[in-house]
Amino acid sequence: MWTPPNPDGRWPNDHTLYAAVSGGGKSQAMLQNNKIPAKGARVILWDHAPDHPGDHYRTKKGFLTALKAGITRNLKSGTGFRVAFSGPRTVENYEWWCEVVWRCLDGRYRTYVLAEELSAVSVSTAKATPMAAILLNEGRKYGMVFHGTTQRPQEIPKTYFEQCEHKYVGQQKTLKQKRRMAEEIGVTVEEISALDKLQFYVDDGSAKAPDLITLEGKSPGKIRWGD
Repeated sequence: MWTPPNPDGRWPNDHTLYAAVSGGGKSQAMLQNNKIPAKGARVILWDHAPDHPGDHYRTKKGFLTALKAGITRNLKSGTGFRVAFSGPRTVENYEWWCEVVWRCLDGRYRTYVLAEELSAVSVSTAKATPMAAILLNEGRKYGMVFHGTTQRPQEIPKTYFEQCEHKYVGQQKTLKQKRRMAEEIGVTVEEISALDKLQFYVDDGSAKAPDLITLEGKSPGKIRWGD
């Protein structure tokens, strides 16, 4: 199996999970997270809707061609890129996309990996699909920073909860979801229930209590379409 070059265990775990109901603002929270550089970064997206700026491709060929060109430019001149696959949202396509991402990693560089609606491409709550698990469990030492959203946290594998050090928790639909996420970040069910749209508890993985933030709606920016 392919192994990315230049492993570096000094990279911190900045993987982040965003959980909120549909319309609760999880994509906005990712969009407005200033830990994801707006310019000059290597950014690869799984963005079906789409919800994020960048060059979007519905075909695998178009996505691969653009991604290869972006990496080539980045290595030559340091220019960043934002390339998204926006094809059919299937488990098989997500596994393919995860393998492509894995082959793009290099421990010398930060690569930001953004994935929307994880529950739509999950088959078990026990563990992630094979390539997704490899990315989450091993990608950090090759410079990967994973950001993923879900509106149904009870349906995604525990791998995401275990590997994502940072969590944004917004409005939850069911009592079961509220209890799960309240326990996950150390707040009460009542505090989760009191959240409004675009409000999130932000847990940074430390022992301190999570911060409560309120976002404002923001345009996703320029979305360009290729083949």
